[in-house]
Amino acid sequence: MLTHLHTRYEIADTNVSTAVLPVGAIEQHGRHLPVGTDMMLATAVAKELAAHLDAYLLPPLAITSSIEHSRAKGTVYLRADTLALVVRDIIQSLRHSGFTRLVLANFHGGNWILKPTIRQLNRDHADFRSILIQPEISPADYATVFEHQSGDVHGGEYETSLMLHLYPDSVRPLVAPPPGTEPEKFPPQFLLDYYDITEITRTGHWGWPEEATAEKGRRAMALLIKTALRFIQQVETAGAAS
Repeated sequence: MLTHLHTRYEIADTNVSTAVLPVGAIEQHGRHLPVGTDMMLATAVAKELAAHLDAYLLPPLAITSSIEHSRAKGTVYLRADTLALVVRDIIQSLRHSGFTRLVLANFHGGNWILKPTIRQLNRDHADFRSILIQPEISPADYATVFEHQSGDVHGGEYETSLMLHLYPDSVRPLVAPPPGTEPEKFPPQFLLDYYDITEITRTGHWGWPEEATAEKGRRAMALLIKTALRFIQQVETAGAAS
């Protein structure tokens, strides 16, 4: 695996043709998780993938499309079309210096612009493959680890478990709600197209972080890497068959 700590000559002396780009976000994650959560998780996933693929691990693309959290101080974001242009330029620079594949390890659902972007880039550049990895586990696998199979959107059981496994010192204690407080009822996720998350949640998380454990995070991380590698193989196998 290569990183930014290698020199141009050390990189040139290898036959590495794949780069891996962590794509995260700098955005609020409630009271218990840092604003860098998505960047940190994307980096951890990308590092594992780069090691398996013997690839060139790029530094994380941290500031991305987080407009749905914009009212929370500490959130920093790009416009979606700006993010698309940044990814396009990164791919252009990799192509120019001899790489033939980029794996984008995205860990922020708000970066929806990445899917149409890489679809277009794969049509524009037949000599370069762009593969988008999302933080997804199959529903069947997810159910073997987590208590809540739906509605755990942001800073909940899933993300908090991963953070407890990977970065336990960065997870703050959960603050118990005052006695007699009704359990929070989370609205449909599509409302993020119309409201800031601070307007429709109590503290900014959306899910059940109180259910999180480091062991769940360990199991989820293993499934994430397995799922991502299988997806990459599926993309490449389909291309070879044609």
